[in-house]
Amino acid sequence: TALLFIAALASGALAQTQCETPDVAHSTCVCQGVTYNFSKIVDPATGSSRFSGQVRDYEYFFQMVNPGLPPSFPGCTFDPSVANGNAAGQGTLDGATCYAIGSISQQTWILTPATETNAQYITVLFAGGQSSRQTILVVTCDPTTTGLFRAIGEAPPSSLNYEFDIQSCAACASGCSPSPPGPPP
Repeated sequence: TALLFIAALASGALAQTQCETPDVAHSTCVCQGVTYNFSKIVDPATGSSRFSGQVRDYEYFFQMVNPGLPPSFPGCTFDPSVANGNAAGQGTLDGATCYAIGSISQQTWILTPATETNAQYITVLFAGGQSSRQTILVVTCDPTTTGLFRAIGEAPPSSLNYEFDIQSCAACASGCSPSPPGPPP
C-alpha cells in the first residue's frame, strides 16, 4: 500500500493537502489551519509512545516522539553510523540486525479528509533510512483511542518502503479529549 499511496499522491487521485513543515521536536504539524499533535499517540495498554509488531521474519519498531528510538533496546541495536534520530526500525527476530527505516528529522505530512466511506487520515513519510529505506505512517482518525498500532511491513516486498497503520484521536481535527478527572481525594 505504500507504493499505492505514492502513486495516488503523484497522480492527484486523492483529495489530499500537504501540511506545513512539521515541528519534529514536538511531533506536531499544521494541516489546513488545524494543529495535529502526534505526541498524543500512545499505546492505550502501556501508555508508551513506542510501538512494535512482528510481520513474517521481522520485528518492526516505531517511536515518533523526539528523539525517536534509542540507539539500542531489546530486539534492536542500530549500526553506530545511524544510531540516533530514527523514527522506525526493522529488526531480525533473533535481534542480530536492526535497520534504520526512517529518520525523525525527515518528515512530510499529508492530510486526506474524510469521505462518506472513510475516516480522515494523515500520512507521514519518514525518509532517510539506511540504503534509501523509508516508512509511511498512516494515522486514521478514531476518537475512541490514543493509538492502535499495526505493522504492515515492507510493501511491496523488496521495495525498501515500509508501512505502519495507527488509529488515533490525534488524527482527528478535534484532537484527543482530555482524560476525565480522577475521583476527589
